This record gives sequence, structure tokens and C-alpha cells, in this order.
Amino acid sequence: MKVKGFMTVVCTFVLSTLSLAQTSQVRMARSNTQIIDFIVDFQEKRLVDIAQAMPAEKYDFAPTAGEFKGVRTLAEQLKHIAADNYLLGAGILGEKPPVDTGIGEHGSAAVKTKPEIIVYLKDSFAYMHRAAAAIDDAKNPIPTPEISPWPEGTATRLGVAIEDCVHTWDHYGQLAEYLRMNGIVPPGSRPAPTGAVSQAGTTISQALDFWITNTEEDVMSAAHAMPEEKYSFAPTAGEFNGVRTFGQQVKHLAANNYGMAARMLGQEATPDQEAETGPESVRSKGKSWNTSVARLQPCIAAWELSRQKTKLHRCGPIEPVLPGRTRGCSSSWTRSPTRMITTGR
Repeated sequence: MKVKGFMTVVCTFVLSTLSLAQTSQVRMARSNTQIIDFIVDFQEKRLVDIAQAMPAEKYDFAPTAGEFKGVRTLAEQLKHIAADNYLLGAGILGEKPPVDTGIGEHGSAAVKTKPEIIVYLKDSFAYMHRAAAAIDDAKNPIPTPEISPWPEGTATRLGVAIEDCVHTWDHYGQLAEYLRMNGIVPPGSRPAPTGAVSQAGTTISQALDFWITNTEEDVMSAAHAMPEEKYSFAPTAGEFNGVRTFGQQVKHLAANNYGMAARMLGQEATPDQEAETGPESVRSKGKSWNTSVARLQPCIAAWELSRQKTKLHRCGPIEPVLPGRTRGCSSSWTRSPTRMITTGR
């Protein structure tokens, strides 16, 4: 499984889950098993809903326009998710996967039809629940699973479980687009009845820091790669009507980071963070980048700063990066908690 490509929503979801656990009125401590169980439950519902929503005759659908050539079909995506649930779950449990996971994380070749794939997917989530039950709060190191990016000697059951959740959300985001391309609104985006389900330890911080860093690289690369004149692009065919533009997506990610970080730090989120839109004043892409941290476009600057709010960074307290301004930063890394960015924007 590649380190790159993990959807940002994953890190946001993990942060929000930890935030809910910390700010609950009951103030009850949650074990690592309970936290991962909650996320896996939520993911299973979302993924099974996607699998059931797509008609059987569309299971071989894969987008082909632009740079989509050669990507997995919907069936292959679902089997890949299940295969990684088994492979990473087995790593947590210290055993071999109980089923055929295929070659190269493709899933079993014997699993072909829509009903078979849904059963294969559900069973893989049941296996991940079994793995979650084995997570130790002591965070003892385990052998790094073959498909995992954790350097040898640094993997823990919790870390591998977070990796699995990150991977699942990555592919969920892709599958939601597959449905929209076929004129189907993803079940998770449809209006729902009111009412929703509402840790300490350095290893959790290190694990989140690891995934936030990798996610940052992906989002920043995408933001830089998109020409400024395309920041207003949004697909319109099928069920894409009314979705965010590219620029709005970047601001939305930043606003979510700020909002989740504010809750975790016991601070109030600003109205634009609560609305998940980002400030109206942040509009243009900007002009330059340099190794000291750069004069980034406001959208990307917002992402960078919001990411730093959830991560220890390498200089002292810093000011917001405003359009046309830069901020300096030394080359030495500092891990003092008093040096975390506290600006709201």
C-alpha cells in the first residue's frame, strides 16, 4: 500500500474522533480499541452503502478520462479495501490472513459478483474489529506488516490500525466519485434524519503527525499542480452539480483542520471554520514558493497553517501568513508544546 494518496478527510476524521472523546460531557476515558472500533464501524457502514448503491452491471466501471486511465474498477476498489483490512488486521493480530487476499493487495480472484464482493468486504471489517480488540494501550512495538510504510521497529497495533482507517477513507473518497459519475448520489451525502452519534500517549501524537505530514505533501502538491485559472473548476456532469470548486475544496480542508485543532486545544473555532468554508478573504492562488516556507497562495497558506496547528512545528510562535507576505523559520526542529501555532487563520 502506498504512503501517498491518503485522503485528507481521514486525518480530519481521526482528529474529530479524538476531539469528541476529549470534549464529551461525560469525560470518560476511551481505550484505543474503543476509538478504532468506532471508526471501523462508521467506515463499514459507509463502504457497504456504496457497494449496495452501485448496480451490479456497473461494478466493472472505472473512469477513463484525463489521468484516470488504468485505475481500478469499482469492484477492484472494494476488493482492495477488503484485502488491506485482512493484511493489516493480520499484522495487528500477529497471524496470517484467514482468507485469500490475492496478489498485490487485489483481493481474491474467486470473489467476482456483487453479492460475493459485499460479503468479502463485510467479513474484512469483522476481522478488523477482531484486530481492534487486540490493540494494547501500552503501544508495544510489533513487526511491520509487509504492505505498511512504518519503518521496522516503529509499528504498533494502534499505528497499523490508524493506517488501515486512513487507507479505507482514501478509497471511500474515490468510490463516492465513481457513484456520482454514474448519476448516483453517495448514500453518505443524502439527507438523513436528525440525530448522529455523537488519549493520551505520545504514540497517538506521533501516529497522527506521520499521516498529517504525508497528507500535507499530497494536498500541497495537488494545490501547486493546479493552474491558477483552474482553481474555479468543479465537475458538473451527473450528480456533480453544486459540488465545491477546487479552491473551495482546499479551503474546506483547511477549515476542517482549524476547527478540529481548535476543539482539541480547548479553543473556539471561528464562524468560517464552523461552516467549513474558510475565510471569504482567501481567494487567489498566489505566486511563489521558497524553501524557508514561502509566499504561498492564500488557499495553500491556510492549509499549511491549519496543518501546523495539529502538529509540532520547527520555529517559534508565528504570525498568520497573509497574501503578499512571508514568514521566516529556522532550520532546527523544536518540540516544545509552547511553540505550537495558535493563530486562528
